[in-house]
Amino acid sequence: MDCPKSLTKDGFEMQIGVNHFLLTNLLIDVLRSSAPSRIIILSSLAHRFGSINVVDLNSRNSYDRSRAYCQSKLANILFAREFA
Repeated sequence: MDCPKSLTKDGFEMQIGVNHFLLTNLLIDVLRSSAPSRIIILSSLAHRFGSINVVDLNSRNSYDRSRAYCQSKLANILFAREFA
């Protein structure tokens, strides 16, 4: 949380890359082959302050630590709803 701007090796903004994409995508094949299985996603109330910037998801044009964190937590909530 509240980390300086950096990117994952795949080019995602670090907070959304780590909080949202990485673990689930690494485990998705194992989870599907182990059905019934579960994904437990941790979020926070910060999702209420988030918005998904579809134009600049990786904050390349403008980076704000708090906004990036809130966006990643909102992405977690939306991702969980989609899986459900």
